[in-house]
Amino acid sequence: MKELNQSQFALLGLLSIAPMSGYDLKQLSEWSVGHFWRESYGQIYPSLRKLEELGLVKHSTETKPGRPDRHVYRLTRAGEGELEHWLELPPVNEVPRNELLLKLFFGGLIGPEACIEHLSKHLLKLHEDLAAYEATQKRIEKESGKHPQRRYWSLTLSYGEHITKAQIAWCEKSMRELKRQGTENRE
Repeated sequence: MKELNQSQFALLGLLSIAPMSGYDLKQLSEWSVGHFWRESYGQIYPSLRKLEELGLVKHSTETKPGRPDRHVYRLTRAGEGELEHWLELPPVNEVPRNELLLKLFFGGLIGPEACIEHLSKHLLKLHEDLAAYEATQKRIEKESGKHPQRRYWSLTLSYGEHITKAQIAWCEKSMRELKRQGTENRE
């Protein structure tokens, strides 16, 4: 197996859906895997060049009058093999970084009111995320037809929905606890 990073494997996976330009990859990434995996243009284009150097993707150039050239990348057989090999490996568990939890951990230094405010803002974001998941599900249903990957896309979407609903319940419970604590401190 070649020395690739997770971002490069993510791009190989996205290219397994269809040939795409760097711009197309960024757009697809934002509404599909963007809830749990982010790629910037600064990561995409150098990664595509590296993948091409390794023979895992190849590009063709589309030219249209009055428009910049469009480089469309597609997986090679070697790229498909590399992706399939990586997909079979067990995932590496990474410790997530969560600034909200870090601030709550030290919340005793600023008091319950500030922590409630943090949680309240986070709760609004979680509700926005749920709405985005619903929109994504509709988009999958509308645009993917009978794509063989559709079931798996829905599984990752379901994960996001479940985690978000659990976070909403946790936020609401934590806010009630902090409000109770704030009332007790004033007595």
